[in-house]
Amino acid sequence: MVECDDTSITNMKFLLYCFEWMSGLKINYHKSEVYVFGVAESRQTTIANMLNCKLGTLPLKYLGLPIHDRVLHSCAFEGMVEKMKGKLQPWKGKLLSYGGRLVLTNSSLSSIPTYTMGIYNLSEGVHHQMDVVRSQFFWRGDSDKFKYHMVKWEHTCLPKDFGG
Repeated sequence: MVECDDTSITNMKFLLYCFEWMSGLKINYHKSEVYVFGVAESRQTTIANMLNCKLGTLPLKYLGLPIHDRVLHSCAFEGMVEKMKGKLQPWKGKLLSYGGRLVLTNSSLSSIPTYTMGIYNLSEGVHHQMDVVRSQFFWRGDSDKFKYHMVKWEHTCLPKDFGG
């Protein structure tokens, strides 16, 4: 942890200018945010103003992943479930056969949460929400009316070597 006095802030600014000079890149301070912990709110604002950045607050999204200093609940991953729903256009469910829907489900819808599951251990609620999106697309296509399932969804999700 670094003590945030005026000298250390000047050193941080110098470090950022050195980065710009050596890399040839330009830092856009209007888009940048600084996150300061362990000091009073007035001091946080002062530090953000000295660095010409906005003061960031938690939770934040970094590379599409939610970051927070507390435990993340299932509502933090609603964006991932909405992204899965966004991949499904109505024509895909209407025009694809069961085999085509299965390929789309396995390739696209099941790969979206893989990145997030590499970082977080998702709760059962999030897994259930993802399974609902995948199973409704597979069995119903684009319609909202109920259709009878020929096989249990758990059996469909098994690898082909195990009868899925």
